[in-house]
Amino acid sequence: MSAVGTRDGMAMELDTVDGEQIAEVFEDEATKERTVTFFVDRPVPLEAIQWLLDRARTEL
Repeated sequence: MSAVGTRDGMAMELDTVDGEQIAEVFEDEATKERTVTFFVDRPVPLEAIQWLLDRARTEL
């Protein structure tokens, strides 16, 4: 996913099978800084977060 506007960069999202966004890794285009944001207030399995971080490392 590409974000333009208030944020300019690329994001890798973690969603449930129902389409609910759980988390994202965002890479700022200008600074190349990567951040993780969680969108739920419940536990998220470590394996899912590791999968997201691994994908972000190779695809962002």
